[in-house]
Amino acid sequence: AVTIGVRETRRIVGEYTLTLDDLASGREFDDVIALAGYPVDIHSPTGDGGGASGEWQTANVYQIPYRSLIPIKVEQLLVAGRCISATHEALGAIRVMPPAFAMGQAAGTAAALALEYGVSPRRVPVPKLQRVLINQGAYLGERVKARLEVTTS
Repeated sequence: AVTIGVRETRRIVGEYTLTLDDLASGREFDDVIALAGYPVDIHSPTGDGGGASGEWQTANVYQIPYRSLIPIKVEQLLVAGRCISATHEALGAIRVMPPAFAMGQAAGTAAALALEYGVSPRRVPVPKLQRVLINQGAYLGERVKARLEVTTS
């Protein structure tokens, strides 16, 4: 590339730290707020043009939990994109724009719900957040959709 692109930055320590194992196993989270499918994209630190994409595999689709957007020691704050609570390897997959957009939508929606309910972001009812995200057009998987339909009928 002609210019330097920063791939990694400061990250919070959140209520949950997303890991490569979570992405590789396709772990399902009760508090899922986004789905993604980008592979781990970490370049060699030696600058030899090599990459580690073959070293770390992810499931075709993996989930991002709401708890990874919530800092453990800071109230009234949500983060999204490259700043969420994730390991270096997991960040190599979730740092790209589509997951960042989805996390931003979830964070903004959660902030609005926190105001509506008069609670901190960590106290936002996750099923309500998921229901609103789905109504906005987000896809969180068939199991979440089915669970929400069952609990709301």
